[in-house]
Amino acid sequence: MKSIVPIFSLFVLLLTGCAANYDIVYDYNMNVDFEKYSTFVLCNEDIFPEKTSHPKIDNEFNRSLIAREVSEQMEMRNHQTNIFDPELQAGFRIVVKKETVSFKDCFYSEEFSYWKECKITEETYNQESLILYVADFNTNTIIWQASTDCDLSKSKKNLKPYIKELVRRLYSTYPKLIKDSETL
Repeated sequence: MKSIVPIFSLFVLLLTGCAANYDIVYDYNMNVDFEKYSTFVLCNEDIFPEKTSHPKIDNEFNRSLIAREVSEQMEMRNHQTNIFDPELQAGFRIVVKKETVSFKDCFYSEEFSYWKECKITEETYNQESLILYVADFNTNTIIWQASTDCDLSKSKKNLKPYIKELVRRLYSTYPKLIKDSETL
């Protein structure tokens, strides 16, 4: 029995240590009654890629998955799609921040100061963020937004469940409850 406890503990530690858990940052207008809204439209411009310099991250496939999940989350909160007379506009942004980091030799000596640079290597990192928002169509103001870091360069097979969960987690901060959860 004693030998099982350390193995189980190590297994749990590995599972929790490898899980990507990104923080969610969100904000909403507390003066708005989200229950009064019943219709929405998805922002069409958000469906088409903007960042052609990152085709593995920002592409039509990823955007269509995100758009589908945003629509589903809005409908689960009793907002119905209405392109002719929407009260809300739902949308999203994919932000990619590119940063190049130089790794240098930390050894410093006066006798080697004639070297121009002590660079070991240089790496470029892409930090991706997904931002979801809902705006009041009449006042043209954002009433809710949520964002998190993400990884949209996954394989197509893994991307669909990943985006579904990512959008669901972001919408968990939306002030209007899911239809079925009101009865729980």
